[in-house]
Amino acid sequence: MKIALEELYRILLGIILIMVAVLIIGTLFGLTKGSVNRQFSQAVETNQNDVIEESYFTGLGRIRAQTAAPKQATVLVTIIFPYNKQDIAFTEELSSHIPQFKEITIAYFASQSAECLKKLGESAIKDELLLRFNKQLRLGKIETLFFNDYLVID
Repeated sequence: MKIALEELYRILLGIILIMVAVLIIGTLFGLTKGSVNRQFSQAVETNQNDVIEESYFTGLGRIRAQTAAPKQATVLVTIIFPYNKQDIAFTEELSSHIPQFKEITIAYFASQSAECLKKLGESAIKDELLLRFNKQLRLGKIETLFFNDYLVID
């Protein structure tokens, strides 16, 4: 009977040790898997926040302006530029400045002759308009301007 009781204790002790080992291994596995999932979800979240949804601001539409004398010409220009539409404050600021941007553009072309515009070229005109537009802005800056249309009609 003594042998049977000792053997029973050994079996019970073995079962308890196996259960404790399973609990420890399961806990470690769960903690590591949870940590990996957290790291993965943090990495995905970081990547989603880093993505800048770039769009083009087209709110200025087609602008018609007259050049300076002696030989007046008509300028037709459509100005667009990239911006981050997720930046709601900057988007609202851009929208509120549409009338000023149009006035700046018209005034610029009115101060130049058709010959001068041809000599300057699109690049210099874009740079000057960009500088003038950015002077109006407080919450961000426009990086570059594009002309969808640019036509000087003599």
